[in-house]
Amino acid sequence: MDIAIEKSLQHYKTHIIDHATISSILINNGYSRINDKINNLKKKGSLQALKRGLYLHKSPFVQTSISKEIIANTLLSPSYISFDYALYYHSLIPESVFDITSATTKRSKIFKTDSGIFSFKQIKNELFSIGLTIESTKNGNFIIASKEKALCDKVYYTKDICITSKKSMISFLVDDLRIDVDELYDCDMSIFTKYFEISKSKKIKLLREALEDIA
Repeated sequence: MDIAIEKSLQHYKTHIIDHATISSILINNGYSRINDKINNLKKKGSLQALKRGLYLHKSPFVQTSISKEIIANTLLSPSYISFDYALYYHSLIPESVFDITSATTKRSKIFKTDSGIFSFKQIKNELFSIGLTIESTKNGNFIIASKEKALCDKVYYTKDICITSKKSMISFLVDDLRIDVDELYDCDMSIFTKYFEISKSKKIKLLREALEDIA
């Protein structure tokens, strides 16, 4: 009967299953002690808990590819992937980034799962919708900051940095963040402008001016 459950679970291409869905599948397959069966599937490795009431399906019969980006979007909504992971995703920084940090309008939170650590930073509501892109994978779509938005988020929400000039901003980008400036030549400057108009941040103003010099 587990094979029938697996076939039902494989219809969900994101591999992310909520408690109501898995309960319905189990009931349709003749199970009445739902929580006991869910725990059994977790012990077998077919289900991994992401948070309360949300699971990741890992089939023992099919080699599946799991999108950590889709997991990040699903764990907390509204949210979008940003900061270091987005900078890495857009090839702005050389180091690989495995843990995903997202921006959300809700309270900051961290989820530690078998699939990785997913952090969420609270940002201002007014800044949320600027410069977002939708990326597609075979498992589905996910929302991530554009390279411009990710850079704004990183600069704006990095505390304890003293940036008072374009020169010090460029030094911060190149020496501290290790940004590949060659990837910034085709930036959409309107995103930096809009971010500054809303945030009124001197750091973002200097970031925009520094990038205008680079371009």
